[in-house]
Amino acid sequence: MQQRRLRVIDPSGLHARPAARLVKAMHGAGVVGTIAKGDRSANVQSILEILALGIDQGDVVVVELSDEAGPVLETLSDLLEATDDADD
Repeated sequence: MQQRRLRVIDPSGLHARPAARLVKAMHGAGVVGTIAKGDRSANVQSILEILALGIDQGDVVVVELSDEAGPVLETLSDLLEATDDADD
């Protein structure tokens, strides 16, 4: 599994449109994994689970994806904003 910490930069947080793009990218690539905020996590292929996390601007999320997810992980980073040194 590949793991990356990302900070949400969109002023609206991870709302419906970017969450839908994320899920579409995951489905299209056949990638499995989770996105977590704090101690709660969601399946990256479930828009409802992702929206239920209530991810806001500035929140740091941890994305863990299957090993073949390299290009998709970069797409996800572009949607949010990768930060290797993100603070909780």
